[in-house]
Amino acid sequence: MSLTLNEKDKRSLAALIQARMEEHISRFPFARYPIEPVEEWKRIFYDPISITPTTLKQSLSWHFGSWQRKDLALAHRKVISTIVVNWSEYIKNPYSLTDSLQFWQQKLPNWKTGFNAVAFLLHLTRPDSIELVDHHRLQAMTELLKEIKHKEAEQTFSLTLTDLECYSSFFRAVMPKLPFGLRNRILLDRFLKAYGNRCAYKNTHADYRTIEPEITTFSWNSFSAKHFDLTKITLRSNADILFACLLLSLDSHPNTLDGLTIGQIIERLPLGTANICNPASFNYAMIALFGNQKGRDYIHFENSTLTEAFTKQANQSTRNMRFYIHHSSERAILNPKYLRI
Repeated sequence: MSLTLNEKDKRSLAALIQARMEEHISRFPFARYPIEPVEEWKRIFYDPISITPTTLKQSLSWHFGSWQRKDLALAHRKVISTIVVNWSEYIKNPYSLTDSLQFWQQKLPNWKTGFNAVAFLLHLTRPDSIELVDHHRLQAMTELLKEIKHKEAEQTFSLTLTDLECYSSFFRAVMPKLPFGLRNRILLDRFLKAYGNRCAYKNTHADYRTIEPEITTFSWNSFSAKHFDLTKITLRSNADILFACLLLSLDSHPNTLDGLTIGQIIERLPLGTANICNPASFNYAMIALFGNQKGRDYIHFENSTLTEAFTKQANQSTRNMRFYIHHSSERAILNPKYLRI
């Protein structure tokens, strides 16, 4: 079943979304839902027989907002475990979309949570048929349809193929009406996810914002800079990757090299940079970036005691993960050694 929208409906929905886009995208948890793994999984899931338990666990962890994290809720862990255990049985038959949903509904103990996970797997295996959908996106669609007084706005979720088809029709009807060009798809998807889940931010500070990473993937062999010599970075840990990303950012968007503050560096390197999405790993790397652990010499400070303080934090097992944030106003000077002469 598809959702019918006339041209007036499409334009009205696009106008509503465009007017609210910045507000909700600015709170989207980019590091929990990086797009690059999904594109790779679509390629891999084209052959379901080849899917390993590790890939299933990773992809479903992404779906539940725990990419590179170990904070999955018990209900989510149960869904993932059930899918992994039953995957070999599932792939024995070329199930239709309806049969796939019925198969998993019989296997999963909590269908509301399970439906979202199965919908994600169906998107990975059949992206041409099913868009990326979950209950947050369905909720966003329903609320937007109510605002334009669409006749099907009062339809309740059935947790069946009907929901998936209606949402896919909605998404594909509205997407071309947005003005963001090649980013229409990703911005619409992120907006609907954030808008449908906006209640999650009701207790956050009004000024709370997230920053989309400028560099989401990184390879030492694939990047070079015009004004900086990345070959002089000899270490290969996350801290060194972040420094390379900082140089690439400065190469693209120059700043006075002796006028940076730690806060300005933080703005250029948000969580998720170079696909470092685990907060603990990222924060440790940021602390190490500013110190001289393992001989690092990337940053100098006017306050000479700071380098030692950052190094001490990096070397101890019980460190203050927000240490670099507490010193965001300190002026940092890039080592001129990394400038191209």
